[in-house]
Amino acid sequence: MNMYNWLENTISRKNKKPLPILSFPGIHYMEGITVRQLVNSSRLQADCMKLVADKCDSAAAVSFMDLSVEAEAFGAEVCFFDDEVPAVRGAMVTTMEEAEALPVPPVYSGRIGTFVEAIKLAVEEIQDRPVFAGAIGPFSLAGRLVDVGEAMMLCYDEPELLHTLLEKCTEFSIGYIRELKKAGANGVMLAEPLAGLISPNHESEFSTPYVKKIVDAVQEEDFLVIYHN
Repeated sequence: MNMYNWLENTISRKNKKPLPILSFPGIHYMEGITVRQLVNSSRLQADCMKLVADKCDSAAAVSFMDLSVEAEAFGAEVCFFDDEVPAVRGAMVTTMEEAEALPVPPVYSGRIGTFVEAIKLAVEEIQDRPVFAGAIGPFSLAGRLVDVGEAMMLCYDEPELLHTLLEKCTEFSIGYIRELKKAGANGVMLAEPLAGLISPNHESEFSTPYVKKIVDAVQEEDFLVIYHN
């Protein structure tokens, strides 16, 4: 699908279709399934996306925005719950030495394979609209590795530590998103919520350049990046 044409048509339509992020709320259609089960099963994720697509005439189907997945791939501790989205616990990186020593993990670390396979299954079942995968933005990922509150202080106190982490987060994200593209996704919803909590100057330094690196590396005629903040 030519996604540039899809984007132009979506914006120019007089009667626009909504693009809600209904993946996690869709669990209410799945009797007896917990969030813990959902985020650990590609089959359940694809089934949930299909249920939402069948019930909602949306502009596109959107995958799960589990913002712990990439941090878990780096080795962060993730807490799972039956009725809440997963959460990252604690900080992995507290010093410049730890930031420099942190390796960029292989793409298929943690639950990454589960989410890539979920997209592959969803694309097979949802063929009447584009399917967008979900991924976390670079500053928001770095924030989960150092602790969200600490990330905002590091903008002032240790910017080089943040930049070191951001380079690694961006490298990993590009590899992950490329796998989502290979799985058949028409694009990715890139969630960068933590950037909304810092000043415009800090966003221009610690988020925007790294988001642009991701967009430049993965966006093409058949694959869009939607920035979600």
